[in-house]
Amino acid sequence: MIRLRPIETSQTFSIIPSSYAAADLNAASITFVENGTGVSDDSISFTWAESSNGNFIELSVTPSVTLKEGQIYTLTIKSASDIYYRDMVYITEETSKKDVFTLPDNYDEYTAGKDEYIVL
Repeated sequence: MIRLRPIETSQTFSIIPSSYAAADLNAASITFVENGTGVSDDSISFTWAESSNGNFIELSVTPSVTLKEGQIYTLTIKSASDIYYRDMVYITEETSKKDVFTLPDNYDEYTAGKDEYIVL
């Protein structure tokens, strides 16, 4: 999971895409899809560069919408026919790398027998 801040300026993070070909990444597009609502941001501007050791791609993204605090997005880097990278992005003001994202402890328990299913 990638952690980004809820700001409108450029942010940089490292990834390992399935393709390192410069032509593929130059022609690729990035999409953020907000989980829960399905609202997508297809007009994200980005630049990429190889990391200093050559093992990662440093990606700098500038979203065209304001990222919401506490929201989770699905990040996809793709061309018209291929997907090069997909990951989840968590938006938080928290900058401490020691804090861990956890899900809430309150879950609804599923009890069998309440739902009806129709088999065609």
